[in-house]
Amino acid sequence: MPAPPDLPIAAITFDLGNVLVAVDHFRFCRPVAALAGLTPAEVYAAVFESSLEPGYDTGRLSSAEFYQRLMGRFRLNLPYPQFCDLWNDIFTPLEDMDRTVARLAGRYPLYLLSNTNPLHFQYIKDHYPLLRHFRRFILSYEVASRKPEAGIFQALIRELGLPPARCLYLDDKLPFVAAARTHGLVAWHFTTPRDFKEHLSREGLW
Repeated sequence: MPAPPDLPIAAITFDLGNVLVAVDHFRFCRPVAALAGLTPAEVYAAVFESSLEPGYDTGRLSSAEFYQRLMGRFRLNLPYPQFCDLWNDIFTPLEDMDRTVARLAGRYPLYLLSNTNPLHFQYIKDHYPLLRHFRRFILSYEVASRKPEAGIFQALIRELGLPPARCLYLDDKLPFVAAARTHGLVAWHFTTPRDFKEHLSREGLW
């Protein structure tokens, strides 16, 4: 969905997981399942389809509280550093996104809008230098709202200081793309880095 000609794109906002870096939650679920005597699907449901991850992502649970609740849920006694290693071992680089982001940063201010938590975001900052190109981070645990809720999109719009129709937003989840559009943002569904660059070229943004 391109911007109207009289409202050229003046900023670009990226989602994090499966847009800037690849995410596989089962890299966490498989080892925890082996320790707890469960299936990876059971671990996934207990963490990512329950109130636990949303509570952590919106700052209602601290990292320590989240860890304690998970240990209780799975009846495990993992040392906290070992838990952190497992929790953060879900990310891998996404091909060519570092160079793509660096090129776009030469033309546009870049923003990040992410449903995330303190442990994951600190890990990304420590291990993925592409974040150095971003002007602002709008993070669910800092604004106490997560996509597709209105609060996190409104926090982005306040940070932009621009009409939302002048900001391109990228997300791999179609419901979040639809939610962004209800706030006036120009939103594209991100599928692959190659398709993204082709879309940028077609719209004259590359």
